[in-house]
Amino acid sequence: MFKALLALCLVGVAMAAAATSVSVSGVMGDKALISVNGSAPRVMRPGETVGGMRLLAVGPDGVEVMLDNRRHTLAIGQGVNAAAPSAAPRAVLTADGRGHFIANGMVNGLPVRFMVDTGASLVALPASLARQAGVSLANAVPVMINTANGQARAQRVVINHLKLGDISANLVEAVVVDDAALTLPLLGMSFLNRVSLQREGDALVLMQRY
Repeated sequence: MFKALLALCLVGVAMAAAATSVSVSGVMGDKALISVNGSAPRVMRPGETVGGMRLLAVGPDGVEVMLDNRRHTLAIGQGVNAAAPSAAPRAVLTADGRGHFIANGMVNGLPVRFMVDTGASLVALPASLARQAGVSLANAVPVMINTANGQARAQRVVINHLKLGDISANLVEAVVVDDAALTLPLLGMSFLNRVSLQREGDALVLMQRY
């Protein structure tokens, strides 16, 4: 489990990019003089891209550009700034004395203390905790799972809402297991697939991807 976790921790998290600024200095036929992020104006033709900006069209009085997934029409001498993207929701976990990463989260509003387990394909909850959190078993599917103590019967369910730090996830697949077979809730890949993981010293940083 922890070898897999270490491999995932080595995956870097993309940092939020700075805002992009674009200004038009002039037009020369089908070409335009454009400055990106305060750089010296450069000659560009429609279809060319630089610094996250794509030149779409050039006219006698200005240009049309695509920036921040939006079209902008700029006259000569005008400029535009793309808003810097906000930081992704995140959670920071610290390892316990055995090197396990423990996460304080919430299941349907109920506080839950998870252990991160990249070897588990699904989030796993003890039956008593699932009942407290109001996890419905009405449409549960009986399954067999592998635990540290061998195979065990479980119920495959969907958690309406799971929160970890600033990260929120809806409709997370999970299994409910008898308390005798599972004493500590496991944060498995049905949740972890929705985040990026980065190791920072003794901490594990989770950042929401979707």
